[in-house]
Amino acid sequence: MTEVAAAAAAEEEGMGVDVGRGGGGAKETFKDLFAGAAGGVAQVLIDIVKVRLQTTTRYTGAVDAATKIFKDEGPLAFYKGTLTPLVGIGACVSVQFGGFHYARRQFEARNTFHNRPAPLSYAQLYASGAFAGLANSVLSGPIEHVRIRLQTQPHGAGRLYSGPLDCVRKLGAHEGIMRGLFRGQAVTLLREAQAYGCW
Repeated sequence: MTEVAAAAAAEEEGMGVDVGRGGGGAKETFKDLFAGAAGGVAQVLIDIVKVRLQTTTRYTGAVDAATKIFKDEGPLAFYKGTLTPLVGIGACVSVQFGGFHYARRQFEARNTFHNRPAPLSYAQLYASGAFAGLANSVLSGPIEHVRIRLQTQPHGAGRLYSGPLDCVRKLGAHEGIMRGLFRGQAVTLLREAQAYGCW
């Protein structure tokens, strides 16, 4: 599940009725917020290790990668490329929820027009989620691309980008916005449609 999908699932869970805990209150809210923040920090720390293992053969494993990243680049290296997803997550979740509920309302109206029950079938729920994923991928694809570029660039003097905006500018100048920034978008579309359809 992508960062955006995880955030959206957490947000939707918060909008529902929480019958399992029998209440709520400030203490439960604080625990939920703390757990979410801790999970986010852990995810960020692990993400660069995953990306480095996927894009280079320099490391023998996850522990070796984490140790060398920390030793060679310092603790802030674990946060390379995180600004883009943090800034973009609100927009992504907004588009995802907007897309899902738009498609859901269209299916409900269609069901009512054809004298069928308004609640959606599983296929219609899947299609609504897939629509949300496709709409979301317009933002999530470029955001992930920039994040990965920043995480995999050389450290120090060989650094290619000074930050997310510099990365976007250079990708656009070198290959154009569509070919540069949206590289790999077809796979992202397929992934997001299936992921949000099942979600």
